[in-house]
Amino acid sequence: MPFKKDLAREDLKAYIGTGLEIEGNIVFQGNVKFEGKLKGQLSGEKVVIGDTGIINGEIEAEEIICFGSIDGRVRAKSLHLKKTARFKGELLAERLLVEEGAKIEGQIKVGELQTRPSEAEKAIS
Repeated sequence: MPFKKDLAREDLKAYIGTGLEIEGNIVFQGNVKFEGKLKGQLSGEKVVIGDTGIINGEIEAEEIICFGSIDGRVRAKSLHLKKTARFKGELLAERLLVEEGAKIEGQIKVGELQTRPSEAEKAIS
C-alpha cells in the first residue's frame, strides 16, 4: 500500500485501494486515501485521490489533493490538482492550485463559498 503521497499512514482513517469499485455514497470523517473507482458521492474532511483513483460523481470535502481523475462536481475549501490529475466538470472552491501538466476542463468558480453543512456534518448531527 503506497502511503507516501500527502498523507502519513498514522493520519489515515480509511484507505480504498486499487481494484475496489464502489457505486453509491461514501461519508467519512478524518483523512481518506482513495485509489479505487467510485460512481456516486464522496463527502468528508480530507481526501487524497491517488494516481489510480477515479471519481465519477460528486465530491464535497474541506481539502482534496488529486493525482488521479475526477469527472463530476467538486465543492471544496481547497483543491490541489497534481501534475497527473485529470478534472472534468464543475468546480466550486475557495482555493485552487493546479500543477503544470494537470488537465482541467469545465466550469470553475474560485473564491468564497456559501456555507452549507456537508454530508459528514449532517451525519454527525
